[in-house]
Amino acid sequence: MFDRTIYDKLTSYCAYQERCAADVRGKLFKLKTDKEDFGSYIERLTEENFLNEERYVKSFIEAHAKKKWGKTKMKSALLQKQMNSGLIKKYLDEIVEEDYTEHIKLLAEKKLRSIKSSSKAETKTKLMRHLLNKGYEMQKISGVLKELKL
Repeated sequence: MFDRTIYDKLTSYCAYQERCAADVRGKLFKLKTDKEDFGSYIERLTEENFLNEERYVKSFIEAHAKKKWGKTKMKSALLQKQMNSGLIKKYLDEIVEEDYTEHIKLLAEKKLRSIKSSSKAETKTKLMRHLLNKGYEMQKISGVLKELKL
């Protein structure tokens, strides 16, 4: 059954910031809506352009690239929200490689200042682990480590 009050809450929720269907399902669950009604709300929000998967993926990647997340971490987070892998790839490919590599280098240099270790190998391992946890690819990390002579 379609409830106008719930729909109004959902439109406000979606208008506040970019949302995806998974976010809306979570909100509907919190609003104690019957699960069989989830589809009709999501369909209507999509028809009225409150929900737009492409717009969501694009804004998510732009925002998280600024937060210096790696591509692997962004892709994983978007796949958890059941976003289209083609859209994810499209917008991840739009990230400027020079900027991306520079982010990795800046994060590595910053982390290097705080690493306390007894050997170069241990430092390298700790730095690698840190960058992998940030979602950067091993190939990119290796390149940065070579630049930093580690």
